[in-house]
Amino acid sequence: MPMRKALPPRRVPAMAQLARQLYLDGAPIAEIARRTALKPSQVYYWIDREVASDGTVTLKPAARRVTLAPGTRSASPARGHLLSRLWRAAERQLDEIEQRLAAAVPPEADAPAGPPRPAADAEKDARALAVLARTLRELSALEAEAHKSRKVKAEDDAVRDLDTFRRELARRLERLRADGPGAEPAE
Repeated sequence: MPMRKALPPRRVPAMAQLARQLYLDGAPIAEIARRTALKPSQVYYWIDREVASDGTVTLKPAARRVTLAPGTRSASPARGHLLSRLWRAAERQLDEIEQRLAAAVPPEADAPAGPPRPAADAEKDARALAVLARTLRELSALEAEAHKSRKVKAEDDAVRDLDTFRRELARRLERLRADGPGAEPAE
Protein backbone atom coordinates (compact mmCIF):
# COMPACT_ATOMS: atom_id res chain seq x y z
CA MET A 1 0.00 0.00 0.00
CA PRO A 2 1.54 3.36 -1.04
CA MET A 3 2.25 5.94 1.63
CA ARG A 4 0.39 9.20 1.37
CA LYS A 5 2.37 12.39 1.42
CA ALA A 6 1.69 14.80 4.23
CA LEU A 7 0.16 18.05 3.05
CA PRO A 8 2.35 21.11 3.52
CA PRO A 9 1.19 23.50 6.26
CA ARG A 10 -1.06 26.28 5.05
CA ARG A 11 0.75 29.55 4.53
CA VAL A 12 -0.63 32.40 6.65
CA PRO A 13 -1.31 35.53 4.62
CA ALA A 14 -0.02 38.76 6.09
CA MET A 15 -3.55 40.16 6.22
CA ALA A 16 -5.23 37.14 7.90
CA GLN A 17 -5.43 38.72 11.37
CA LEU A 18 -6.56 42.05 9.89
CA ALA A 19 -9.37 40.26 8.03
CA ARG A 20 -10.59 38.70 11.28
CA GLN A 21 -10.42 41.99 13.15
CA LEU A 22 -12.27 43.89 10.41
CA TYR A 23 -15.00 41.24 10.42
CA LEU A 24 -15.36 41.44 14.20
CA ASP A 25 -15.57 45.24 13.86
CA GLY A 26 -18.53 44.83 11.49
CA ALA A 27 -16.97 45.53 8.12
CA PRO A 28 -18.72 43.93 5.11
CA ILE A 29 -17.00 40.95 3.47
CA ALA A 30 -16.55 42.83 0.18
CA GLU A 31 -14.71 45.65 1.94
CA ILE A 32 -12.53 43.19 3.89
CA ALA A 33 -11.65 41.40 0.66
CA ARG A 34 -10.78 44.71 -1.01
CA ARG A 35 -8.65 45.97 1.90
CA THR A 36 -6.79 42.70 2.49
CA ALA A 37 -6.50 41.46 -1.13
CA LEU A 38 -8.02 38.13 -0.02
CA LYS A 39 -10.79 36.32 -1.87
CA PRO A 40 -14.15 36.20 -0.05
CA SER A 41 -13.69 32.46 0.56
CA GLN A 42 -10.29 33.17 2.11
CA VAL A 43 -11.82 35.91 4.27
CA TYR A 44 -14.35 33.42 5.65
CA TYR A 45 -11.55 30.91 6.25
CA TRP A 46 -9.41 33.36 8.21
CA ILE A 47 -12.18 34.96 10.28
CA ASP A 48 -12.50 31.58 12.00
CA ARG A 49 -8.80 31.44 12.87
CA GLU A 50 -6.72 33.54 15.19
CA VAL A 51 -3.13 34.23 14.21
CA ALA A 52 -0.70 34.83 17.06
CA SER A 53 2.29 37.16 16.75
CA ASP A 54 4.60 34.13 16.33
CA GLY A 55 2.48 32.88 13.40
CA THR A 56 0.66 30.15 15.33
CA VAL A 57 -2.84 29.63 14.00
CA THR A 58 -5.63 28.50 16.34
CA LEU A 59 -9.17 27.68 15.37
CA LYS A 60 -11.47 30.21 17.02
CA PRO A 61 -14.70 30.57 15.02
CA ALA A 62 -16.25 34.03 14.98
CA ALA A 63 -20.01 34.35 15.25
CA ARG A 64 -21.54 34.74 11.80
CA ARG A 65 -23.60 37.79 10.96
CA VAL A 66 -26.94 37.29 9.29
CA THR A 67 -27.25 39.25 6.08
CA LEU A 68 -30.55 39.69 4.32
CA ALA A 69 -31.21 40.02 0.64
CA PRO A 70 -32.19 43.53 -0.45
CA GLY A 71 -35.88 44.17 0.11
CA THR A 72 -36.39 41.51 2.81
CA ARG A 73 -37.73 42.64 6.14
CA SER A 74 -36.50 39.92 8.47
CA ALA A 75 -34.81 36.56 8.53
CA SER A 76 -37.88 34.77 9.76
CA PRO A 77 -41.08 34.29 7.78
CA ALA A 78 -44.07 36.42 8.58
CA ARG A 79 -46.11 35.05 11.45
CA GLY A 80 -49.30 34.93 9.39
CA HIS A 81 -47.56 32.92 6.67
CA LEU A 82 -46.23 30.48 9.26
CA LEU A 83 -49.67 30.05 10.83
CA SER A 84 -51.25 29.34 7.44
CA ARG A 85 -48.58 26.73 6.70
CA LEU A 86 -49.26 25.06 10.05
CA TRP A 87 -53.01 25.01 9.33
CA ARG A 88 -52.39 23.35 5.95
CA ALA A 89 -50.12 20.74 7.55
CA ALA A 90 -52.79 19.97 10.16
CA GLU A 91 -55.44 19.65 7.45
CA ARG A 92 -53.24 17.24 5.47
CA GLN A 93 -52.69 15.09 8.56
CA LEU A 94 -56.42 15.02 9.28
CA ASP A 95 -57.17 14.06 5.65
CA GLU A 96 -54.73 11.14 5.86
CA ILE A 97 -56.36 9.82 9.04
CA GLU A 98 -59.83 10.19 7.54
CA GLN A 99 -58.74 8.23 4.45
CA ARG A 100 -57.36 5.40 6.59
CA LEU A 101 -60.56 5.28 8.63
CA ALA A 102 -62.74 5.31 5.52
CA ALA A 103 -60.76 2.44 4.02
CA ALA A 104 -61.25 0.37 7.19
CA VAL A 105 -65.04 0.88 7.46
CA PRO A 106 -67.29 -0.62 4.76
CA PRO A 107 -69.55 1.92 2.98
CA GLU A 108 -72.72 -0.11 3.64
CA ALA A 109 -73.70 -2.27 6.57
CA ASP A 110 -74.27 -5.42 4.49
CA ALA A 111 -71.08 -4.97 2.39
CA PRO A 112 -68.15 -7.19 3.28
CA ALA A 113 -65.65 -5.49 5.55
CA GLY A 114 -62.05 -5.12 4.49
CA PRO A 115 -59.21 -6.64 6.44
CA PRO A 116 -59.37 -5.69 10.10
CA ARG A 117 -57.11 -2.86 11.17
CA PRO A 118 -54.41 -3.73 13.65
CA ALA A 119 -54.96 -2.28 17.11
CA ALA A 120 -51.61 -0.50 16.90
CA ASP A 121 -52.75 1.48 13.84
CA ALA A 122 -55.97 2.51 15.54
CA GLU A 123 -54.08 3.58 18.64
CA LYS A 124 -51.57 5.53 16.53
CA ASP A 125 -54.40 7.35 14.74
CA ALA A 126 -56.11 8.14 18.05
CA ARG A 127 -52.90 9.65 19.43
CA ALA A 128 -52.37 11.59 16.21
CA LEU A 129 -55.91 12.97 16.41
CA ALA A 130 -55.34 14.05 20.02
CA VAL A 131 -52.13 15.85 19.09
CA LEU A 132 -53.84 17.36 16.06
CA ALA A 133 -56.74 18.64 18.19
CA ARG A 134 -54.30 20.25 20.64
CA THR A 135 -52.34 21.77 17.74
CA LEU A 136 -55.50 23.21 16.19
CA ARG A 137 -56.55 24.68 19.54
CA GLU A 138 -53.12 26.32 19.94
CA LEU A 139 -53.17 27.58 16.35
CA SER A 140 -56.56 29.17 16.98
CA ALA A 141 -55.18 30.86 20.08
CA LEU A 142 -52.14 32.10 18.14
CA GLU A 143 -54.34 33.50 15.37
CA ALA A 144 -56.53 35.26 17.93
CA GLU A 145 -53.43 36.72 19.57
CA ALA A 146 -52.06 37.84 16.20
CA HIS A 147 -55.39 39.44 15.32
CA LYS A 148 -55.47 41.20 18.68
CA SER A 149 -51.92 42.53 18.24
CA ARG A 150 -52.78 43.80 14.73
CA LYS A 151 -55.83 45.55 16.18
CA VAL A 152 -53.76 47.12 18.98
CA LYS A 153 -51.16 48.25 16.43
CA ALA A 154 -53.88 49.85 14.30
CA GLU A 155 -55.23 51.63 17.39
CA ASP A 156 -51.70 52.81 18.26
CA ASP A 157 -51.30 54.17 14.75
CA ALA A 158 -54.64 55.94 15.05
CA VAL A 159 -53.54 57.50 18.37
CA ARG A 160 -50.29 58.66 16.79
CA ASP A 161 -52.26 60.18 13.93
CA LEU A 162 -54.58 61.84 16.45
CA ASP A 163 -51.60 63.26 18.34
CA THR A 164 -50.16 64.58 15.08
CA PHE A 165 -53.53 66.13 14.25
CA ARG A 166 -53.69 67.79 17.68
CA ARG A 167 -50.18 69.23 17.34
CA GLU A 168 -50.94 70.54 13.86
CA LEU A 169 -54.22 72.09 15.06
CA ALA A 170 -52.48 73.74 18.02
CA ARG A 171 -49.78 75.12 15.71
CA ARG A 172 -52.38 76.59 13.34
CA LEU A 173 -54.40 78.10 16.21
CA GLU A 174 -51.24 79.64 17.60
CA ARG A 175 -50.45 81.13 14.19
CA LEU A 176 -54.00 82.54 13.92
CA ARG A 177 -53.74 84.05 17.38
CA ALA A 178 -50.37 85.59 16.50
CA ASP A 179 -51.86 87.21 13.41
CA GLY A 180 -54.20 89.11 15.70
CA PRO A 181 -57.91 89.96 15.54
CA GLY A 182 -59.32 90.75 12.16
CA ALA A 183 -56.62 88.83 10.32
CA GLU A 184 -57.91 86.66 7.55
CA PRO A 185 -57.28 82.93 7.84
CA ALA A 186 -54.70 81.55 5.46
CA GLU A 187 -56.04 79.36 2.70
